[in-house]
Amino acid sequence: MLASYMIKDQLVAVKIIEKKKTRDFKNVRNEASVLQLARRCPYLCRGMATLQTQSLILLVLEYMSGGTLDDLITTVGRLNSDLIMFYSAELAVGLKFLHANGIVHRDLKPQNILLDEEGHLKIADFGLVCTNMFKSNTQRGRCGTPGYIAPEVLADMEYNSSADWWSFGVILYKMATGILPYSRHISKEEQLERILTEKPQYPEFLSAELRDLLKQLLKKKPKHRLGVYADIRDHPFYSTIDWAQVERRNLLSPIIPPKSSVKGFSKKHIPFPEEDPSETRMVENFNYIDPSWQE
Repeated sequence: MLASYMIKDQLVAVKIIEKKKTRDFKNVRNEASVLQLARRCPYLCRGMATLQTQSLILLVLEYMSGGTLDDLITTVGRLNSDLIMFYSAELAVGLKFLHANGIVHRDLKPQNILLDEEGHLKIADFGLVCTNMFKSNTQRGRCGTPGYIAPEVLADMEYNSSADWWSFGVILYKMATGILPYSRHISKEEQLERILTEKPQYPEFLSAELRDLLKQLLKKKPKHRLGVYADIRDHPFYSTIDWAQVERRNLLSPIIPPKSSVKGFSKKHIPFPEEDPSETRMVENFNYIDPSWQE
């Protein structure tokens, strides 16, 4: 839901989770912890507060008025190299921050990448993250969105941050071509077979540097994948990028999203979930308020 924090006159998004539909709170705790950590990185969607009632969990997030990266791709079509370089550089900084803090996103896709009013991106939706993924720690189990899932995840093998770099490569491929390298409208078994045996098609209109970047990201074996064996920032595609400026969020966005009006939103009645008196579980040490709201 869209809401307004009246004290700061600030629009926020509120994610509402019903406790009775949540078997355990591990994923909710993980999501809340990442949202709090996000204030340290300009490319992660920031949590402004985490609250709860007897039967509801409320995650109060930054409101991103620029839509999603998926909306942009749908509107613009294939993005040119400058746009791909800008968005993927910001995405890489956000992703490297997560990985440096032992977090693997596991559901990276254009629908989960939001744009703010200035056109900068923010990684969002941390409901499937796994934490404490440091050094040799790995995870197992299929997780994510068809079309963006790494081959090692589809094959139910152990994986780590390598899975996110595959998804990163798929996102770049879609930005560059408008389509996915492997169809999502087939069974997981067919998809796994194609990913393991077939190479994506790399159109001739892609520059040599971008084509090589995609090939390095979409390596089937994780240890051979860029982002795993080497720093993506050193790839020739990014030779003109000033990474220090990217990390400070100092680059100007090539596209400024149109400002969306919120007038009239309240006219559509959306019922707030009612309290369930039978639900009494409370999550300990969960409530949080961003320091900027206490100033």
